[in-house]
Amino acid sequence: MHYPFTPHRRFLAISLLLACGTGFAGCQPPATEWLGTTRPRHDTNEIWINNSTEPEWLDPNRCSDSGGGEIIWNTFEGLVQADPKTLEPRPAIAHSWDISDDGRTYTFHLRPSTWSDGTPLTAHDFVYSFRRLVTPQTASKYASNGFIFKGGAAIGKGEASPDTLGVSAPDEETVIIQLENPLPYFLNFLSFYSFMPIPRHLLHDLEQRGIDTDLWTRPKYIVCNGAYRMTEWRFRQEMVFERNPHYWDASSVRLDRVRVAMVESYTTTLNMYTAGEFDWPGGNTSLPAEFLDHLSQYRDFHRHPYLGVYFYWINTKAPPLDNALVRRALSLAVDRASLVQHVTRGGQLGSADLVPDGLAGYRGLGLPIYEPETARKLLAEAGYPDGKGLPTITLSFNTSEGHRQVAEALQAMWRKELGIDVQLENQEWNVFLSNAERMNFQICRMGWIGDYADPYTFLELLSSACGNNHSNWESAEYDRLLQEGNRQNDPAMRLKILRQAEAIALKEQPLIPLYVYTRSQLVKPYVRGIWGNHQDRHPWKYIWIDKTVPSDHSSINRIKALNGIAAGKRSWHDQ
Repeated sequence: MHYPFTPHRRFLAISLLLACGTGFAGCQPPATEWLGTTRPRHDTNEIWINNSTEPEWLDPNRCSDSGGGEIIWNTFEGLVQADPKTLEPRPAIAHSWDISDDGRTYTFHLRPSTWSDGTPLTAHDFVYSFRRLVTPQTASKYASNGFIFKGGAAIGKGEASPDTLGVSAPDEETVIIQLENPLPYFLNFLSFYSFMPIPRHLLHDLEQRGIDTDLWTRPKYIVCNGAYRMTEWRFRQEMVFERNPHYWDASSVRLDRVRVAMVESYTTTLNMYTAGEFDWPGGNTSLPAEFLDHLSQYRDFHRHPYLGVYFYWINTKAPPLDNALVRRALSLAVDRASLVQHVTRGGQLGSADLVPDGLAGYRGLGLPIYEPETARKLLAEAGYPDGKGLPTITLSFNTSEGHRQVAEALQAMWRKELGIDVQLENQEWNVFLSNAERMNFQICRMGWIGDYADPYTFLELLSSACGNNHSNWESAEYDRLLQEGNRQNDPAMRLKILRQAEAIALKEQPLIPLYVYTRSQLVKPYVRGIWGNHQDRHPWKYIWIDKTVPSDHSSINRIKALNGIAAGKRSWHDQ
């Protein structure tokens, strides 16, 4: 079967998305005023945004953080890309593809394209990248993504050579991918950043010159193939990206430049937006929960469903959390309805399930979201009646008002319902990530954003092969069910098997799901090309500045309504 412009299967949208459609319009009640400035403060054809955190990696094979992913999606491009409105897979570096009748072999036909240094990009770059992803020496946290390729798991375990991976390039314009099993979500999955190409010529050149190849993503060396290329990176200040003249679709890119700040504080971000220091807070930035009710009255406020789950990891080998009864008690003692109503206040849905209900036809477990009496009985059964004898538990989170507020809420709930002491530990982002990866914690906050519209994007998180599993928990039966589900041709049976796997995991409670996300955005009236979608992907390629929008300063005098939060303005664009 040959597909010149359309994918093999239509994208299966989650039911929540249908509530608001694919755009922002109609998701909020009518508003009459804009928040703060309504004309750009810059005369140049650029946009000022925030990325919230310093990227840990800009290497597609090694990145696993949202801050790095946001940058990679705009500076690299894979075989396919996600449509910014529908998230359906559509052609990118591959202009078309063929799929075998058994659904196991994909043949991609590449369009002529080059790297940002003018070097031709070929099928061999993709083969190199896919092999590098699964090679143990790469130490990719997403190595398991490559296990879908034939032979990928054996390579990841060090049992086979990378050149045995089921990917090949019979010529420079053709990439052939062989899968272990048919995957209904493969094309959606392929748009994820871990499958983007790596400039093998650059890494080979650095290696020959005796330069550490880990430095290849620094501005001095970086070579990319997306719509934008990085020109500046000032640590904890800003990153600057310019239109890539070598991009195959450069004529469609409308902005000359994108300036990106790394402001962690939600409140500071809001201040800067109100003052015109940001045209759009960015796809990796949240708004302070305490102001959402007020912000919703403005015309530039938008809310849409989001494919993500907020949860807490539990280190299952750290006493007393090595007892599943204790872990289950902690989960049942969380009043999730109160949490989303009074703390997060962003329209989130309290949930004790890992997989959002309704995702691609998946029926969630519907686990109880609050049963304090049962929680107390479980804790007593574990040997800690009314919390007596239970050592103080440390709950870790990274710096932000939102994470702190959730942590404080759980601290209070567990003290009230279980009589236990909880110590809060606030950590800078990179320190927090390092501790999570090394399992140097008892309980730590985390969020997981679906990489594609299938339950497996959440369930894979707890597989023993997943580099992002920070629970110290593993189950052979759980792994077996995941594998069996992905080998299943019957969609209904597959979802049933995956549901069985989720039930096993949450009975052991290696993590505590709290709620399903929504996303709240502020977008200036002159910013165009941003659509609400459930993965909150907003490619810079499609964004542009409409300078014909008439100036309307009617809301400027109402900035003080935000309880003075507009004070203390910060400038970063002209430093």
